Amino acid sequence: MILKGFIKEVGQTRSWTNKDGEQRQSVKLTVAIPYLSKDGQERQDELIGEMSYGNPEFLTSLQQTCQARETCEFQVGFSLSEWQGKKIQNIRVYNLTKPMI
Repeated sequence: MILKGFIKEVGQTRSWTNKDGEQRQSVKLTVAIPYLSKDGQERQDELIGEMSYGNPEFLTSLQQTCQARETCEFQVGFSLSEWQGKKIQNIRVYNLTKPMI
């Protein structure tokens, strides 16, 4: 699903190892997607997801985009997993770009 919105918060980072033994990094992002309600009021939905990144410069760029409250376009993927008998919805953020307006 492709959405337009902005980054509200850049959260904790974590490092992990994939199936091939390669080191990866990801960061928690809170993104907001503005919309107009039926009565004409501006509202926003917030999603807390995780995004993988390859270098520290990209993380710095995310933080600057968040502070500037710039509009972005990104893909969001949803999946369900089960852990200790509970179903958990995971949200992944992909292909974050700043559209040319």
